[in-house]
Amino acid sequence: MTYNPITTLSQLVSQSEESSFPITAFPQALQDVIRYLQDGSKYSAVLAASTVLAAISNSCQSLIEVFNNNHGSSEPTALYFMTLGESGSGKTTLSKLVMKPYDALKAELAQEYQERLATYGRDFAVWKPELQALESKLRTAIKKDDNPEEIQARLQQHIARKPVQPIMPILVYNDTSLAALLDGLSVYPSAFVRSEEGSRFFEHCNIAQQAFCNEAWDGGVYDYKRSNREPCSFKPTLTVSLMLQPSLFLSYMKKHGTEALDSGFLSRFLFACIPSNNQYPSGGMSYRYRQDTFSRDEEALRAFHNRITALLAKQKELIWSAEIKKKTLKLSPDAVAYWEGKHDEWISRTMADSSWSFIKPMVMKASGNTLRIAASLHYFVNQDDETISLDSLHRAAAIMEWYLSHTAEWFYQFTPHYKFLQDVQELTQWIRHKFASNNGLPFKKNDVIKYGPNKFRRSDKLEPLLNYIMNTGEFIYIHKSPPHSAVYITWRMPNGHYAPIAEHNVHHYLPPQQDTDQIS
Repeated sequence: MTYNPITTLSQLVSQSEESSFPITAFPQALQDVIRYLQDGSKYSAVLAASTVLAAISNSCQSLIEVFNNNHGSSEPTALYFMTLGESGSGKTTLSKLVMKPYDALKAELAQEYQERLATYGRDFAVWKPELQALESKLRTAIKKDDNPEEIQARLQQHIARKPVQPIMPILVYNDTSLAALLDGLSVYPSAFVRSEEGSRFFEHCNIAQQAFCNEAWDGGVYDYKRSNREPCSFKPTLTVSLMLQPSLFLSYMKKHGTEALDSGFLSRFLFACIPSNNQYPSGGMSYRYRQDTFSRDEEALRAFHNRITALLAKQKELIWSAEIKKKTLKLSPDAVAYWEGKHDEWISRTMADSSWSFIKPMVMKASGNTLRIAASLHYFVNQDDETISLDSLHRAAAIMEWYLSHTAEWFYQFTPHYKFLQDVQELTQWIRHKFASNNGLPFKKNDVIKYGPNKFRRSDKLEPLLNYIMNTGEFIYIHKSPPHSAVYITWRMPNGHYAPIAEHNVHHYLPPQQDTDQIS
């Protein structure tokens, strides 16, 4: 696999022809896979790219770590993905295509496990009687005080040669419970947790599960206390890929969003929301099916599967040898400088009233996720080079910046400003209906408090909304003389003038060319 020469983040983003997602930030061979999975734009680029990136993350996480210069220590390269899409957007289809090497490995491991288990049974059947014989001899020697030291030494040597029972690791968990996940990880601590119907995951996503996922992402040691069994400790490494419908995640956010954000759980995810096929959202993510726009190259997917299979073969060797040996990848000096600068740039955009102020928890984790993306893509391309270049980091930053921008776009709906504008829209509609039912006659401002939507019937809630609406010019306040009499709301007529109260001597606050004045 090779990288196309590239120098700046803006070049990465501008080169993407099919969508705003920077496909060209990936190695060329992975670009070919992503476009193959799109199937002539039948499926979205971000869905294909996220599915590929999740598979790469999982295939590399048991083999490498990445050095974080800010922390001065190594951390996992595993990534968490949250992909929102309606039924029919291709989540299951693409996942099945990408996961074929994992299905093959599962079958291989099952067969080899049975063979190793049979060998273990034979070896243990030979080992156990000798253990019992040595124990019997030791008891006799102790009773007779007949120099038991020799028997003890032989017994210790024999115990050290006890056959090791093979494990049957679970590498992929689908819609599993936390208890089942912990049991499996206590046997083998590296796994791919995925759910094509993520609502099941969130149905049971309590504080304990959030805390565990946070611990796994951070690379910490988890102390597992099991009922009726000895407690154990392990260091879990998880790639997580959750796919669910936007409405279901929206429902979760309304009920538990504050808790999930405060705990840091959601801040570790890379978010993407896939539009339906007949939509053209802002950001250029539309992907109506165009069968003739791209010639599918099956060799691209075959080569991708071969590379994943090779990495999984290395993981299988570690499983049977019971070793935990990972390479540590490090940034080159110029990549470190760029990474630190990019971190500072992103953090600056979280300041009050800045574009990412409401996704600050995600931005705080972004530099770490950038390292993980860079390390995973780098190792997937070249297992021999342990130094991540500036070019590789440029590419990872382009991908990460897209996820941040997309996260901000989606999470904007939970901000006070968005909710305020929603209230403005609702109140504006009520005012329009009021005029329609009132023959276009101005009505008292106080009527909004009396008869308007219940949630707006407090002045502290209502005044900012009305002020915003009045500033649009569609409606204004007017009042009769004397100046301190009741305030009315009127509307702008097609001729540009505002409808007057049906009485003489009315004072308006109107545009300068008219005789009346607008109330501020």
